[in-house]
Amino acid sequence: MVINHGSRLKTLFRILLPSFIADRLFPDHRPTWKLHPTSYLDGLRGIASVIVFFCHYTENNFYPLVDTYGLDPNQPGGWIQLPYVRIIFSGRPMVHIFFVISGFVLSYKPIKSIHARDMDKCYTALSSSTLRRAFRLFGPCLVSTFIIMCLAQMGYHKVQKDSWAEHFWTWEWAVFHQITWGWEWNKDMRPYFDPHLWTIPIEFAHSMLLFMVILMVSRIRLRIRQAMVFSLMIYCLACGKWAGFEFLTGLFLAEIHILQNSSRPGWEFSDKGRYSPRSVLKTLKFFFHITTLLVGLYIAGWPNRNGDKTPGIRYLLEKTPEPFTNVPEDDMAAQKYWFGISAAFMVWTVGEMPILKRFFEGPLAQYSGRISYAIYICHGPMLDFFEKRVVGTPFIPAQGEPGQEGYREAILAKGVKGIVGAATSTQMTIGWFIGLCILGPFVVWISDIFWRLVDDTVVKLGRKIELALLDDVESPRSQGYSTVA
Repeated sequence: MVINHGSRLKTLFRILLPSFIADRLFPDHRPTWKLHPTSYLDGLRGIASVIVFFCHYTENNFYPLVDTYGLDPNQPGGWIQLPYVRIIFSGRPMVHIFFVISGFVLSYKPIKSIHARDMDKCYTALSSSTLRRAFRLFGPCLVSTFIIMCLAQMGYHKVQKDSWAEHFWTWEWAVFHQITWGWEWNKDMRPYFDPHLWTIPIEFAHSMLLFMVILMVSRIRLRIRQAMVFSLMIYCLACGKWAGFEFLTGLFLAEIHILQNSSRPGWEFSDKGRYSPRSVLKTLKFFFHITTLLVGLYIAGWPNRNGDKTPGIRYLLEKTPEPFTNVPEDDMAAQKYWFGISAAFMVWTVGEMPILKRFFEGPLAQYSGRISYAIYICHGPMLDFFEKRVVGTPFIPAQGEPGQEGYREAILAKGVKGIVGAATSTQMTIGWFIGLCILGPFVVWISDIFWRLVDDTVVKLGRKIELALLDDVESPRSQGYSTVA
């Protein structure tokens, strides 16, 4: 038997390279990516995932930059802290955008089938999505946390346990009581091996809620269905359930999107004249969405602390409704309320503004969208492994006298902070940028590999399991549905 070592090395080389480089070197294996009606949401999700990575990198290494510009009289603010600019590391509102997008995308196919009067396709899509949702969300997380557990036991990461068995059972407990447990409605889980995965059980539970609501309203007349969904959105806010509001908002926006793109005739206005009704409405719509975007981006820059001292944010805190004020178990409840409201309008606005839609349908945003879940999963462990080595610390002189109580040895300068310094906002901004240029490519590279080897494999596995379990001849694919969503 002849073993083709050259072919194996070529395959390994293609796997280890980032896909955008491998596709150029090996064009025969290059996949074809086509845009679909909700591709812009994939791009938005991808950019949001990158911002979440920027957020945790900034909070872990340059926390003073997170503060509102100009609040500290002893520390002149840096330009990166200015409103609208600071959106680049404002990761918390991105989670709420994720949830609105999830509600939209998961609802799109069933709602489209309802409008086509094809209830079989609607129920098939609901059944398929419900069955595969656990594989889609939990599978990559189980792989990533298992790898972290192994690295920790080998002494490379976090705390090493006394034995492999002890560490395995710790991982098993985290899987069943944190990562896959989505029914703790009033508590955010912080999985032991990766706290950044706290959103995953929330995503799963509210996906199930969304499917149940779609099933409930699937046979109801259009206007009554919209009224019921909108009423449930308000009900969630009245109960303080921000995630439920965001998922159901995605459902509401998906139906609006389908109605706007349907062939039903709408109001007919004359196009004649500079001030025709159509042109006036178009202008008003443009200014409305520009205003919505500007307000949403300002809210997205909500600082982690001193919000009550930040112009604009202070006013929003005063106007926050009761279910989201004075919540003992969640000191960020007011923030979540306004993030949810702004996320709903921003997702809507992106779909209504052609220039934004084209950007999020562009190659950079679409690539980010493909690896978005991998970025979300991989960026935390990657930062844990490398950020201290790369960012380092500035020189800190010794404190006190040797041999006396309270004496602290000098800390030698190392890493980016050791070269640039971190005493002023300018030094921190420069250090922030240099560190990001070093860590960013590594995070994208590992995320790209994880996407192809783990994330995409889990999606395909879920599809195969579903097809193997089907009790009838027809499958989601035979009925014209993608089984990846």
